[in-house]
Amino acid sequence: MKKLLGVYAIFLVVLWIYFGWFYELDTYADSRYAAYRHAYSFTQLTFPWIVLLSFIIMDWHKGILDWIEKRFKKKWVQSFIFGVVFMTALQLISLPLDGIGYSMSKAASISHQPIGDWLVEWCIQSGLFIVVLALLIAVFRSISRKFPQKWWVVLWLTSLPVVFFIIYVQPIWIDPLFEDFTSLESGSLKDSIVELAGEAGIEENHIFQVNMSEKTSTFNAYVTGIGGQKRIVLWDTMLNGMSQGEVLFILAHEIAHYVKHHVYIGVAGYLLLSFVLLWSLARIYSLIYRNGKERLGLRERSDLRSVPVLLLVLTFLMFATQPINLYVSRVMERAADRYAIEHTDDLQPALESYQALARESKSDLSPHNWIVWLRYTHPPLGERIERIQSEMDQRIQND
Repeated sequence: MKKLLGVYAIFLVVLWIYFGWFYELDTYADSRYAAYRHAYSFTQLTFPWIVLLSFIIMDWHKGILDWIEKRFKKKWVQSFIFGVVFMTALQLISLPLDGIGYSMSKAASISHQPIGDWLVEWCIQSGLFIVVLALLIAVFRSISRKFPQKWWVVLWLTSLPVVFFIIYVQPIWIDPLFEDFTSLESGSLKDSIVELAGEAGIEENHIFQVNMSEKTSTFNAYVTGIGGQKRIVLWDTMLNGMSQGEVLFILAHEIAHYVKHHVYIGVAGYLLLSFVLLWSLARIYSLIYRNGKERLGLRERSDLRSVPVLLLVLTFLMFATQPINLYVSRVMERAADRYAIEHTDDLQPALESYQALARESKSDLSPHNWIVWLRYTHPPLGERIERIQSEMDQRIQND
C-alpha cells in the first residue's frame, strides 16, 4: 500500500509541475489558471481509483459491513445502510480535494461564492449522491441474488424509467435546489430573445434566466429537460455582461441544441453506453469472482464486500469510454455552432461573445489534443473563434 501511495504521490508531483511550469498555455488571462485546472481535473479523475484501491487492499469496509450484518437482518436494510455509510466515507474523503477546486476558482476571481454557501451546496449534492448510490447498491444486490447471470441486463432495464423520470423532473425539482430560476426580465433584450426563439418555434415559457451572479462572473447558457419540461436557460451574468448581439448569438447556439433534439440524442447515447458498461462490468466481475473471491473474502456474487471492486472497475470502464462521450458531445457542439453562424447576419458580436467567454473563464484557447480527448465536452474556444473569423473572411470575399 505504501508503494502504491508513493507512486501516486510521484504522479501528482510530476502532473502539477508539468502543468505549472512546462505546459504551453494559450490564454487571454495573465495567469496559469487554465493550466492548473488541467492538473486539478486529472487529479480528480485518478483520486477515486486510489481511494477505492485503498479500501480493497486495507479491507477498511469489511469491519463496517460485519457490524451492519450483525445489527440488521434484512438484506435490503443491510445494503442500504452499508451504501449510505460507504458513500458518505467516500464523499468526506473527497471533500478536501473539492475544497481545493473551490479555492482555485476563488483565487482566480472566477468564483465569489461564500464558503458557507458552497458548503451547503456541497452537502446537498453529496446527500443526493449518497442516497441515489445507496439505493442503487440495494437494488443491485437484490437483482444479483435473483438473477445471478443476467443481473446486469435486469439492472439496466430497471434503470430506464428512473433515468427518464430524473431527466424530466431535474429542471423543476432538482436544479431549483441550487439556483434561482425566473422568467426573462422585461426589456428590449427580452423582446429580441423571444422573437429569435419564436422563429425557431420555441415559446417564451421555455426560456429562463438563472441567478448565477452571486456565485461567479463567468458566462453560460444551456438546454435541459425533456418533454414538457424542455427549456433553454441563460445565466444572468451573460445577460448583464454581454451586448445584445453577443447574447443573441449564444442563444442561437442553444436554439440549435433545442431544435436538433440534442438532449434526446444525449439520453439515447447514455442508455446505449450504460448497457455496454454494465455488460462489460458483469464480464470483468465474473472473472474477478472466479479467480479472487477467496482473496477478496467474497462469500457470494452479491456480497456487499464486492462494492469497492465493482466501483473501481466501473470507474476504469467509464474512463476508457469517456473519449467517445466527449467526442459525440463536441460533434453536437460544432453542429450548434454551425447553426448559430448560419442564422446570424453580423458575426462580429458572435466573435466577441466567444472572446468574452474565453476572457471571463480564463480558458486554455488551444489545449493539446490529448487533453481535449480526455476533458473537453466543447471544442476549444480558440477553434471556435477561428471558425467564426474564417466565416467572416469568407463572407467578405463573397461580397
